[in-house]
Amino acid sequence: MTAKRILRIIAGVLVLAIFCVYTYARSYVSPKTRDLGPAGGTFDFQGWQAPAAPLDPLLERLGIHIPPPEQLLRSEDAETSVQPTAAPTAQPEKTPEETAPAETGEESGEQPAPAEETPEPTLDPNSPAARAAALGLPAPPEIDVNSWEFMLANGDHSIGEYAPEQLAYLNQTADEMDIQYGFNPNRCPVDSRIAQPLLDFARGCRDAGLPVYLSSGYRDYGTQAANFTRICQNNGVTDGKDSNGHYITMPAGCSEHQTALCCDITDRYYEIKNSSIEQTETFQWLVEHCWEYGFIHRFPSGKEDVTGVMYEPWHFRYVGNEAAEYITRNGLVLEEFLALYGVE
Repeated sequence: MTAKRILRIIAGVLVLAIFCVYTYARSYVSPKTRDLGPAGGTFDFQGWQAPAAPLDPLLERLGIHIPPPEQLLRSEDAETSVQPTAAPTAQPEKTPEETAPAETGEESGEQPAPAEETPEPTLDPNSPAARAAALGLPAPPEIDVNSWEFMLANGDHSIGEYAPEQLAYLNQTADEMDIQYGFNPNRCPVDSRIAQPLLDFARGCRDAGLPVYLSSGYRDYGTQAANFTRICQNNGVTDGKDSNGHYITMPAGCSEHQTALCCDITDRYYEIKNSSIEQTETFQWLVEHCWEYGFIHRFPSGKEDVTGVMYEPWHFRYVGNEAAEYITRNGLVLEEFLALYGVE
């Protein structure tokens, strides 16, 4: 063998030996599974020292330097390196009050306080609404009971020699729609404040195809006094009452005709009026629709003991729309309605 060939062989053996030593050293110092912390934990290099290897003197003589394990692990591929995991953030401990379940009224043995109910407002016993409720009636409308529409004239309430400020005169059959304010004996006189509603009422009846006749409106104190005397003489009475104690004619000052807020309405002129008028279609229409025009049937059957007046299926009285609707829908008469407002 030549010298060059021998040197090559020696160099190859030396390189192979170095490679083997380096491989052994890497495998010896690389961390094993048992060197790691608990499963899922982190590897702690603090205080770790590689065990002394019997080849250390040899490696030193060969000039081979083995780096510390920290540098070896940093140079490892991602597949073999160990990445430390972040320590879980410590959660603040809850106080016993926070961890204890909330006690309910049943668990603690205590009854929950009942919810306070909002008390309903108490009605003034002297108010119209309270009086109506005591009779099982809805609350009446808010009215001024002292207004002119509610003037009361009956056997217990005299209006003396009262006379309206202004009269108006209407065509008795509502053929003519004008309202006159000068005296006209051929027309029906009423308080000027009810002239238009009364004319509308009569025209409504006419528009329904029925005849109408305004037979008697305002009568002054003197006229009513003469009327009372005449009827009492014709019926053989002195107090104007029938055998049941109900007025067939009113004393002067007590007649509603003196208020000029009413009118006797029939289908034609009657010399003597009686209960048979209720059979006419005109009366049946009038009593059904009167409240729409602010009027009420003033002396209905069955209310004689309240009004003190016999049944009159021809006498209608103006009280205004709100009151007329309430009175009619609830089957009242004017005395009962006014009593809700304290009028005795």
